[in-house]
Amino acid sequence: MDTSRKIEAHVWQSRALGEERTVKVYLPPNYDTHTAYPIVYCHDGLEFFTHGRVATIAQQLIAEGRLKPVLIAGIAVNLQQRNQDYAMDGTRHEAYCEFVLDECIPEIEQHYSVDPAQRSMAGISLGAVATLSMMLHKRSLFRHFMLFSGAYFPSVQEALRMVADLSEYRAYMVVGDEEAEATTPNGVYDFLTYNRQMRDLLQERGMDITYKEAPGNHIWGFWQKLLPDALTWWQPTR
Repeated sequence: MDTSRKIEAHVWQSRALGEERTVKVYLPPNYDTHTAYPIVYCHDGLEFFTHGRVATIAQQLIAEGRLKPVLIAGIAVNLQQRNQDYAMDGTRHEAYCEFVLDECIPEIEQHYSVDPAQRSMAGISLGAVATLSMMLHKRSLFRHFMLFSGAYFPSVQEALRMVADLSEYRAYMVVGDEEAEATTPNGVYDFLTYNRQMRDLLQERGMDITYKEAPGNHIWGFWQKLLPDALTWWQPTR
C-alpha cells in the first residue's frame, strides 16, 4: 500500500476576483482516477494544511481505518481582503462566492475524481459564515458542513432565519468553552453565545446538527484538536 502523503498545488487566475488564488489538494493513498472520492473544500485553505495539519490528520485516520479515503481542497485566503471576501455583507463577498462556486469547484472536479453527492465544506470563524453563505447561494451543491467557532453575528443569523427548511443538510459545529470573550483582529466577541444561537436556529429549520463545546479558545491549536472528530463524523468507516 502506498503510504506517502501527496499534496498538489494549483494557481488559478480568478475572473470574479481579478487576482490569482492558490488551491492545494490532498490526495489519499492509492488515489485512483476511476474511483469517485468524497471531497472537503476548506476556506483559509492553506492554514488548514499548515496550522490545522489536516492532510497529516486525514492520512493517519485513513491508515487507521477510521476515515474513508477523501480529497481535501484548501482554497487560499487573501488575508488583506479576508473580511470583505468571507463576511456576508463584505464588499467582495459575491465575487468570492462566484470564484469558489463557479470557478474553483468546477476546475478541481475536472482535475480530480469527485463524488458530487459527498461534497463537504469547512471553515473557521468567518470561514464558517462563508460556508453557510455558499449553501444559500447554491442549495444543491453541498449537504455536509464542518463549522468551527463560527462568527455568527446577528446579521448572519438573520440571513439564515429567512430560510424555512434546511432539513436536507448536516453540520458538525464546535466552539471553545473559552470563546465567550474571544479575541480576534477585529475585536473581542462572544462566539460561544453566537454558536449556541446558530445551533438552535439551524435545528429549528430541520438541519441535522452535531454540536460540541470543548475546552479551548478561538485559535488553530483548538480547531486542530477537533479535526479528527469532524472528519470521522463526515466520512466514518463504520
